[in-house]
Amino acid sequence: MWPAVMHNRDIVLDMIPYEIADACSTGKVNYQFSSRPISYGMKQEKIYVYGKHALMEALRNSPKAVDKVYLESRQDKELEALVSKLGLSVGKLSEGMGEGLEKGAKHQGVIGRVVLSHLVRPFAEFIGKLKITPDTALVVLGEIQDPQNVGAIIRSAAGFGIAGVLIPEHNQAPVTGSVGKVSAGMAFRIPLVAIGNVNETLRDLKKKGFWIYGLAGGAKQTVGEEKFEEPSVFVLGNESAGIRVKTLEVCDIPLSIPMNPQCESLNVAASAAVVLYAWSDKHPAALK
Repeated sequence: MWPAVMHNRDIVLDMIPYEIADACSTGKVNYQFSSRPISYGMKQEKIYVYGKHALMEALRNSPKAVDKVYLESRQDKELEALVSKLGLSVGKLSEGMGEGLEKGAKHQGVIGRVVLSHLVRPFAEFIGKLKITPDTALVVLGEIQDPQNVGAIIRSAAGFGIAGVLIPEHNQAPVTGSVGKVSAGMAFRIPLVAIGNVNETLRDLKKKGFWIYGLAGGAKQTVGEEKFEEPSVFVLGNESAGIRVKTLEVCDIPLSIPMNPQCESLNVAASAAVVLYAWSDKHPAALK
């Protein structure tokens, strides 16, 4: 049963105002993104993970991805014991900080250096090992630019039993320390997968039995009506421009979320949480 607030109108799932409160109260949407993103790519070889929680998740779930730890002090026995067990080198927080360190990052005196190639896996390797059943679902990021959105989507994907998050190498906010922190460390639990051309990837997934759902405003089919009986892929579009027309054409079914007309739209991360919950509600086995 959908909440009472979600009725009467289809919202634009993949076109997101940066400030939802303003959009809901005034009906005006002020985007802080260009209509098409610049190319970010995944060219950096290493990133930094900030804070104890995110680092502990990395060490417990993706230990091979962490190659060094930086500590402000040596007073956390739990963290030090795990670092020692894994045989990682430890440096002072002020030492060895490379260009990948994000300005103003809140690290709480704990930073881990992560090798991206050991965290983000190639698509061919991932799909070759994936056991595909009706309880399998994937998320494809379609040129999402805000790292906060990327991290929040990864967190929701992990929470609702999604098998992997597919991330384009171009025109897409890359995996960074901020993404890891916003994901509450879930970036180290759920598979992150590098893909090339989004449309070619979707066609390949179709051949493997997946149904492709594109989140698009005005779509007649709503998330509450869809049964999700086949392996599913959910495509999330760019914050301001939405899903590319050619990509939407590849999708089998465009989906929308019914919503009260007083609110213009939801943030892409919130929209992702809604649709992934709708899917998981019909696939309880994915939550086990």
